[in-house]
Order: sequence, then C-alpha cells, then structure tokens
Amino acid sequence: MGVKATNEQGAARDVFAAGTDLALVAGAGTGKTSTLVLMGAATRRRGLYVAFNKPIAEEAKSRFGANVRCSTSHSLAYRAVGRNFQDRLKASQHMPLKRTAQLLGFHRDLAVGKRRLRATTQARLVMEMVQRFCWSTDEQVAARHLGRVNGLDDAGVQYLAQVLLRRAQWAWEDICSPGGVLPFKHDHYLKMWALTRPRLAADFVLLDEAQDTNPVLEEIFLAQDAQRVCVGDPAQQIYEWRHAKDIMSAFPGRRLELTQSFRFGPAIAQVANRWLRAAESTMQLTGHATGESRLGRVKVPDAVLCRGNADALAEVLRFLDAGVPVALAGGGTPLLKIAEAALDLQAGRRTGHHELYLFSSWGEVQEYAEQDSAAAELRAIVELVDAYGPRQIIATVSRMVDEDQAQVVVSTVHKSKGREWDRVRIGDGFSPMDEQGAARAIHAAEARLAYVAVTRARRLLDTTGLDWAEAQLRRPDRRTADHTPEGVPLAALPLTGQLNYTRSPMALFMSRHLPHPEQLVGAYHQHVRNLPHPVQPLDERRPDWAALGRTIDYRLRLSLGGGLGDAVTHGVRLLGSQAPLDGAPAAPVRSVLYIAGTQLLARVQAHLDGSGPVSEGDLTRLCHVAGYFEAVYRNGVFPRRRNLLAQADATTTLKSLTTAVPAYVLEDIAEQMQLAEEPFAPLRRLPAAQRVCGPVFAGSTDLGGADADFITGGLLIDCKATTRPHQIGTAQVQQLAGYLLLDYDDAYRIDRVGFYLSRQGGLITWSVTEFLGALGARASLPALRAALRDHLRLRNGPADRVHRPDGIG
Repeated sequence: MGVKATNEQGAARDVFAAGTDLALVAGAGTGKTSTLVLMGAATRRRGLYVAFNKPIAEEAKSRFGANVRCSTSHSLAYRAVGRNFQDRLKASQHMPLKRTAQLLGFHRDLAVGKRRLRATTQARLVMEMVQRFCWSTDEQVAARHLGRVNGLDDAGVQYLAQVLLRRAQWAWEDICSPGGVLPFKHDHYLKMWALTRPRLAADFVLLDEAQDTNPVLEEIFLAQDAQRVCVGDPAQQIYEWRHAKDIMSAFPGRRLELTQSFRFGPAIAQVANRWLRAAESTMQLTGHATGESRLGRVKVPDAVLCRGNADALAEVLRFLDAGVPVALAGGGTPLLKIAEAALDLQAGRRTGHHELYLFSSWGEVQEYAEQDSAAAELRAIVELVDAYGPRQIIATVSRMVDEDQAQVVVSTVHKSKGREWDRVRIGDGFSPMDEQGAARAIHAAEARLAYVAVTRARRLLDTTGLDWAEAQLRRPDRRTADHTPEGVPLAALPLTGQLNYTRSPMALFMSRHLPHPEQLVGAYHQHVRNLPHPVQPLDERRPDWAALGRTIDYRLRLSLGGGLGDAVTHGVRLLGSQAPLDGAPAAPVRSVLYIAGTQLLARVQAHLDGSGPVSEGDLTRLCHVAGYFEAVYRNGVFPRRRNLLAQADATTTLKSLTTAVPAYVLEDIAEQMQLAEEPFAPLRRLPAAQRVCGPVFAGSTDLGGADADFITGGLLIDCKATTRPHQIGTAQVQQLAGYLLLDYDDAYRIDRVGFYLSRQGGLITWSVTEFLGALGARASLPALRAALRDHLRLRNGPADRVHRPDGIG
C-alpha cells in the first residue's frame, strides 16, 4: 500500500482473507478504497470490484492488483447482453419524443379529468415507467412504476397508470426484441441482464457505495455464491428518494467499521459524531488528518453547502453582489429550465417541463403546490420562483462561472456527495422551524444529510447554517440515551420497535447473547434463492402494502381456525368509546364505524363456528376492513390518508365499507391464498389446540408488547408479506428470536422456528437448536429465557404498560 495499514484496516483484511462475507462500514474519509485494495492484495483469488460510475472504476484499476477486475454494473451487463444491442443504442440515441409517441401509438391528447396530456407527454411517461421498472427488482412492468404526476389527484393518477400500463408493457417487449424500434438505453440491457439471474465470474465481489445501491444491482449482488464484501456508510444514505437502498444494515455478513478519518482532524470529527448519534448510528469517528483542522467562521469559503436549490441560489446571489466569482455545482441548466417554464406559464402558455407540463398557468401551480401535502419537490420549485422571479433566476445563471474559474462553489448537499474542500460553510435550509412555525425535531434522515455536509470539510468547517441544531445536540438530554427522537421511552416500545434502536433493552440483549445474526440471515438467503418471484399487484399504482399484509395475515389465521386477534376488537371499541383519538371523525361517524366493526366481528365469528359461512371474496373484504380497525388501535391515531375508514360518514355501513375494498386486493389475496395451500395443508390438519394464532408470551408485558403470527405444533412462524424477501435481515431474525425467548415458561413448547413468505409460498424453518446455534448462543434456551427476563425487569422495573401488538409482515 505504501502506507502502513491501521488496526481496523488490518482486521478487515484478515476477516476477508478468511473467506467471510463482510459489511465494511466506512466513515467519511476513512480510506475505504485503500482497505479494499489491501484485501485484494491479501489473496490470489479472482476478484471483482463494482463501482457506482465509470470514473471511480477507472481510478480503481490503477490501484488494484492484476487479480481484481474493476467495473461498473453497466459494463458487466454490456459485455453479457448490451453489446448485442449496440446498433440500437447508437441509432436511437437522439430519437425525437414525437417519433417515440408515434411508435407507441399515441396520436392524440388524453383527457384525465380537466387535464389533457399531449401524445408526447404520454410517450415520455411510458418510457419513464419502463425506466423505473429497470431500476426495480420486479419481473414485470406494473402501474406503480408510473412516477408522480403533478396536477392530478390520486384517482386521476390511478386512471392514468392503468391507461398507460399496457403500452408500457408492450414497450418493454419491444425493447427486449432484437428487431425493436423504440429508443434503447443503457439501463435496459442492465435489467435484461439482471433478469437472467447472472453468476459473476469471480471468487469474491467487492461492492462500493453499498448504502446507495440500485435495487436491481442489490439483487444481483446478494444472489452471488462468491464471497461478498459490501462497503459504504449507511449514515451517508441520502438518495432514498431516487429508490436507492441501503443493503448494508441487513447484509448477512460480518460487520466491521473504519472510524479513523484522514480527511479532517478531531474538531470536525466531534461535530460529525454528534450528527452520527442523531442519525442513530453507533459509529464514532476519530480525526487523524495532518495539519490544521478546526471550526470557525469564514466569509469566502471554498464551498457553501445548502439544503435545497432556493437556498443555494440565495448564496450565489450574495457572492455575485460581492463581486466573488461563484459556480453552482452541477451547473445552472436545471434552474434555467425552471425559470423559462415559469415565464411560459405566467404568460398563459403551456410548458413541456417535466414537473409542470399539466398546468396552464402559474397560479394553478401555486394552488396545487399549496394544497397537495405530497408535492414537496413542486413546492420547492414554487418557493424558488416566487422568491426571486424567473427573470432574476435567468440573469443569475448567466452571471455564474464554471467551477474551474470560481472562487466559491455553492452546492446542495446531495450534489456534494463524494466531494471535499478545504474550507466549507454550511448554508441555509436546515431550518429550526417546520412549516407550522414549531421547533423542528432532528430526525434521522435530516441528520444523515447534515452528517454528509459537515464531513466535506478538510481544514475549516463553518457550521453557521446548523448552529441552531448544534446547540440542541450539545444539550444533555436523557432522551438521547433511552428515548426515541419523539420522546417515547425505548423500553415502552414493542419488540419490533425496540429492535430499530441499538440502545434499547432488547437490542442490547440480542447483541450480547445472540451476537451473530448474520449467520442465520445467510442461511435464510440461501433458501430464498430457490423460491419463485413474489406475486404482487400489477394494475394498482399505489398498493396499500401494510393493509395487504394485515389482510393476508387474517386470512391465514382464519384458515387455521383462529380469529382476527384482539387488536381488531380493541380498535373497534376505541372508535366506539369517547376516548380522545387524534384525527378521529365526529361522534356520529365514530358511532356508525363502531356498529360496522361490531357487525364485522360477528360475521367473522359466525364464519368460524359454522353458523354463517362467508364466501372467499367476502371474507377477504371483511379482513381488509378489519385491518384498518387494527391500525387505529396500533397507531393510537385515526389516519386520514390511505385509510378506508376515513371515507366514512354518518350513513356508512359495513356493506358500504366492504364494497369499497378495491378489486386489486381480492386478486392479490386470492393469489397468496393459493400459494398457501400446500405449505399450510399439514398445519390445518393439526388438532385445534396445536394451532395458535396471534400468541402472546409471558414476557410480552416486560416490554411494550410482542405478538407472534402463528405457533402450529411447536413451530413458531413469522409471516412476511414482503415483495423483497432478500431484504429480511438482522432485525427480522432478532424479532423471531425475541418471540422464542419471551416464552419464559415454555407455554407453547416451541421446538422449531421459521419464516413464511406469503408472496412466494415459501416456508423456511430451523430447529430451535440450529437457530440458536447459528445466532451464536452460548447458553441453553431455558438459560437465555431467564437471562432475558432478568435483563428486562432489571432495566425497566415492574412493567405497567399499554400493550401494543407487534407489526405484521
């Protein structure tokens, strides 16, 4: 290497050399590439390093030895598939959108409510649907691949998705055909390659920037039989809005950290660590940079990092007014296009801008952005234009210089990712107030953004834009140790909630007594590879996944002879009571919902005891409605969005609620129930006493609640209705272990545990001995149960909690 490896880097090399799968959490500036090079040099085996983009891969080639091939995912896919489409890539590179519309058969406007979509707009949306499909792990183009469409309500977007879906499916068929005529893009052959479930020609695979992995690459990486090493920093995951996923947290491998940063010194590391804690990371950086590295104020830094474009533009204007040559990272073209579109709309002309094409005036844009709570990106555009005016934005862009001529670079934090400067000032946008003027809580996502910002500095960090939060983070607060950011005691959370916090009582116990969940997760992943692709709705743009998960859980419970569970009953009673309930409708509506819920419970009970059998379709409708009653109880609020009960008025009946259940729900649950026939058949044949649904354990009251899904004949089953089963990781394995250990008195005689994947029909089980052994247990099951009981009661004192059941799926 030329530089002596640190102890952390040496430990990572040794674990790698032993052939162990590894998740290497590398903090900002801690030499992750040097560590990967060190690993590659420690073996003669064939390796493959996969980088996010070509420049990084090219730079890595000069550092790795001859045994490690460096590539991007697209390069791998091109060699395997893409080169067969080389002519189409070139021929369609500059195809006009009008021609694409003609090829797709769009010749006239499409009316959606009061809006009209041009033929070219329809073509662009279809090709974007294909693009999103290519980023996903799905096997078919679906309605949910239609992105956000500003200007349409939910019903309009659903209608549009269904209209465009058939064209999008045909477009994918055309793209995959050697004789296809539609534009062919690089992401197309990447997806085609991924669908072949490729095996990479390497003995080990090194995946860089794993915290922001494209889902399609994630699936390829996790499916490899070769030794796998993923490296990155989960605290720098800031691209969730682009569908990027952090695969490190659930990765079934040994977890090690690189914490010695060579980018900055102790003062900046101290700031970074405060934001790491706020981001719920356990990593603690130490600063080892040579030379000056301090905090302070600076008027003309090398870079100013801002929360959003409006704040960045304000900074640019200030520097221009002061005569300081300034550049905007990424250039001003996006701002220029926004300003030009705004000018068109203000003049009453339509625009082709991808965010604004449905509007006929700027007033319509302003009104829609204000009324639609989900239109955050559009609201940012409106605020930018209204604050400065389109002509000033255009004038400002024209006065900016290129980065190589600038004295200062102004950047959003997102565009600063992967970069660093000597002197950095944190700009505006990280406001201490929310939209209602209340003090803003520091949530993990915001903390990750701030952590990325402060770690871009090498020599001098000016935290001006974060001073309000810095003061808040420095204040000693008991909540930082044993409460959630919202102030809820960790010990009061249910089992699944506690496992989201590394400092909770359950998480601490698991890390101490069952220290190696990655071994069990790895065994689980081996099973998943052999299962079929999950079934899922195709025609619904926004499936209510949580409600579908509850519905299939109820249907499986009923098929085993069990009831819906106490949570549904509690939800019905809560609505029928006079107890305060945030967001609840008026008393007359609560009353009719209580009546409908009571009738629902009676109909399900009549079905179970045989006095009033219910058809399969009606049973699914009842179960789906029941899930919303449970959600009210579980969350302690009456949600107004994506809640079928929110449509109720004083005339609502059980029939009107069940009639409102969407058709896609019936189709999806029918598919899942068909898949369950074979694995659940032997379970249904067990005596009734051996079929327990929704079991509660002796230890459930020692925390905020813990209800499992099923225990059948000694087999503890956790049902997962996920469409991405390979994302089941440490937290889900520990959840299963928690249920097992909370049965203090062995009331259920559990001798096997497992997951049931309802969208694949896969039942994956282990004996308790195998399960605990793979988790690294050093004590017997009775000893572990006693230790957990003592641990929870010692930390929490006598339990006196409101029970909330755990989540399903």
